[in-house]
Amino acid sequence: MKAWWLYPKQPDADKDVPVAVIIVLYVVATGAGLLIRALTWPEKEHVTGIFFVPSVILPICLVSVLVYTAFMFHNASIHYFETRKFIAKEREINLQTYARKNIAIASWSAITPLEHPALNMLKLEGEFPLAPKTPVKIQLEASFDQTRNEQIFNRLLAPMAEKLKGNNYRVLEIVVWVCGGNEACVDELKRSLERLGVVPTNTCNIEYSTECPDYSLINKWVNLSDYRVENRLIVIVDLHEEDRESKRMENASAYLLTNHYVRVEGEKPVYMYQPMAGVADVEEKMPVYLEAGSVLTPKTLWHTGLSRTEKYPLMQALDERGLAAARLDVDASFGEKSVGYRWLALAMAADAVKYAQGEQLVASSEKNKFSITALSSQKTSIPANLEWGNWSNPIMPSVMAAFFCVVSLFAYHISFSDKNDPLSLLGLIASIFIPFVGFISTGCLAFFLKTNEAYREMGY
Repeated sequence: MKAWWLYPKQPDADKDVPVAVIIVLYVVATGAGLLIRALTWPEKEHVTGIFFVPSVILPICLVSVLVYTAFMFHNASIHYFETRKFIAKEREINLQTYARKNIAIASWSAITPLEHPALNMLKLEGEFPLAPKTPVKIQLEASFDQTRNEQIFNRLLAPMAEKLKGNNYRVLEIVVWVCGGNEACVDELKRSLERLGVVPTNTCNIEYSTECPDYSLINKWVNLSDYRVENRLIVIVDLHEEDRESKRMENASAYLLTNHYVRVEGEKPVYMYQPMAGVADVEEKMPVYLEAGSVLTPKTLWHTGLSRTEKYPLMQALDERGLAAARLDVDASFGEKSVGYRWLALAMAADAVKYAQGEQLVASSEKNKFSITALSSQKTSIPANLEWGNWSNPIMPSVMAAFFCVVSLFAYHISFSDKNDPLSLLGLIASIFIPFVGFISTGCLAFFLKTNEAYREMGY
């Protein structure tokens, strides 16, 4: 279910029934039966109920056998097309269920040279940041007892410290990435955690990432079992090398992710939905992502690192559905693109949710691998499992064809057999058993063959 695709719209079955033709068949058969019976009826014999058995009942039953046999194959065709539609709909529901899985951002923090970048970009406070005017470096104090990274870690995690100290999130797995850093950053982060009194270093596992992670890191966490509490802390530090200048803006961000969110009174939850990550063809996959509907009415799109072949198909897909009318380009606001912007954009989108700005989309790309995720303060409902419908199938017509075949046999015996030659018990059983077994077996065979054909042609 990790592949984001849907079946194309399936064609409808031809359900038209030639009612007029069927009526004509019944009228002609009954008329012919009455005419033949009238011509062959003895002149001196009174018309009794037996007159109508071969003239009316037998023709009607024979035509009914033909009609229901035709319905059996007609319904088999309907069943084939409806099964294809069922498979396509089931895939859609399974994808929606997958897309609407989420993980809570229990707490987050971001540091930039700007005081409130999310509010600035949303034009709620201050001025919209423009790259030439944006300060590019985060101001740090000269310190002999803390490294540059430790100062950032301390400032970044201090707003989250109280929550991290609580019992709900004490057992942590931490992923840290520092631009230009190395494994020594793990020890620096441990010292910062101990200084903040957040968590004993022996109760958490800290992993250093050699590359700035993308949103695919979230996928496996979202899909973990709900029965086990998982708390993750992601720390991203994107600073310049001390002796070099850059046109991009320094930034740092941290996220406490959990599948067991404990809501604090007065706190608005933020849920991050299943990312679509590592996509090469945005034009093909983006409509599928929107069809899955992890969030239903996103208000703002935050994007960074998108090429033209990614940006414009993304915008077109959103325009076609009238979604995310506000599009905020992080690169254009803060300077040339940086790999850390994808996480900074996530923090700003989380701020937007926090400040009641509706559902948010965050898109990023690196090395032509497009990723997008959605944030919301509400959990989108998981669709109910699809159940088989009550569409036409060949089994019921086969039962009716068998019934009329049996009645036809009895009508024929009553009409044309010698009155002194009653039907034997074995003949009676055979007259009932053989038609039912023959027609119902044919109906069931058609049912299973068409079901298998539909599944086979749909790729199962």
